Amino acid sequence: MLNPRKGDMYKFIKYTWNPIKGKCLHDCSYCYMKQMNPNANPPRLAEYELTTDLENGNKIFIGSSTDMFAENIPPEWITRVLDYCNEKNNTDKPNTYLLQSKNPKRFLEFINHPIMKHVVFCTTIETNRFYPEIMNNAPKIEERVEAMEEIAKQGFPLLVTAEPLMQFDLEEMVALIKRCNPKWVNIGRNSCRSITLPEPTREEVQQLVSELKEFTKVNVKDNALIWTK
Repeated sequence: MLNPRKGDMYKFIKYTWNPIKGKCLHDCSYCYMKQMNPNANPPRLAEYELTTDLENGNKIFIGSSTDMFAENIPPEWITRVLDYCNEKNNTDKPNTYLLQSKNPKRFLEFINHPIMKHVVFCTTIETNRFYPEIMNNAPKIEERVEAMEEIAKQGFPLLVTAEPLMQFDLEEMVALIKRCNPKWVNIGRNSCRSITLPEPTREEVQQLVSELKEFTKVNVKDNALIWTK
């Protein structure tokens, strides 16, 4: 079913929809779904979700509860979801879909699917560093950036989310994000306060925002306003 946006979700999103469910391969320590359901079942395609009324003219985040482009998700499942979106899309008032993944190279496997002309692609760059005890099985930042560069070359709209923003090196962080050529960048703070992350200082975040605004739009989420006020 379509779920109305709530909490710290992107404000341009109206609904979230999760036809693929279960434990995310990436196992990031700060994942809110991991805290909500630490004993989640393995991934599965929920067949009943493929009867959902997607309506029309909506902005829908597909896969907000698990990364449906992780390496362990069968391509047949992803194709079924994309086919359903395309089948139900209203040509006069089409939906816009947000696909977000820490494994964006898999976007490229499906880049020629007809629904992709209605998609905004997003990846997470929460730092330029790699914290293995926090990111666990997630792809390295450089791998994410390389894939987003290729998608950008093909003319698709992209955004980057730096959430939860962690300690970073300014020059390297800005360069990585710039390579993605994002339409805008989202800045967010760790919302799982039971997990302690290496966070930047207020001054460091303000400098990052200033640098990013030189080439793209920046949205600071409500949970991160403490850094920018």
